[in-house]
Amino acid sequence: MHSRRQTESEHARLPALSRRAVLAGTSAAVLPAPMPAASLAAAAAISDGAKPYRRWLAINAKIERLQTRWAKLETWLVREHSWFQLTPAEQQALPWANELRDIDGCLDLLFEQREAILETLPTHGSTTLEGVAAKLEVIERLVERDDHPEAHAMIAGARQDLDAWLRRPRQPTG
Repeated sequence: MHSRRQTESEHARLPALSRRAVLAGTSAAVLPAPMPAASLAAAAAISDGAKPYRRWLAINAKIERLQTRWAKLETWLVREHSWFQLTPAEQQALPWANELRDIDGCLDLLFEQREAILETLPTHGSTTLEGVAAKLEVIERLVERDDHPEAHAMIAGARQDLDAWLRRPRQPTG
């Protein structure tokens, strides 16, 4: 059994993705590296302020992955099947139209979830630097690089500086 679909041209192939694979891909989570048990309690206390922002970022990452898959599939359909010259009925007759429809449905749901979380995110009152860093990461995604290149660069730079500062080893006080 082949893991990739054959096309008319041997040079153009797309991975075979089922609806289940598309839907499962939207629920994949990035897991952090394992931590020693002693630091787990400290990390939990520190990261509580970042949790709502991390939820928004996780949904945003799913959206970005699905949009990338949509773009690649649509580009392939344009190149291999003259997608935009086909009638809606001809487009729906192609097996890849189902994947586009599934992605579209997932995106609609994820857009709603992301917007609902965004409305609940605190705009001030962070109690940890990790919370501030997570907030900056959300802001970095919300401010369009093309629309506001200077602001985007400053936000991204501030977040990267803060992340670097948080990662460096701390000297014991006292």
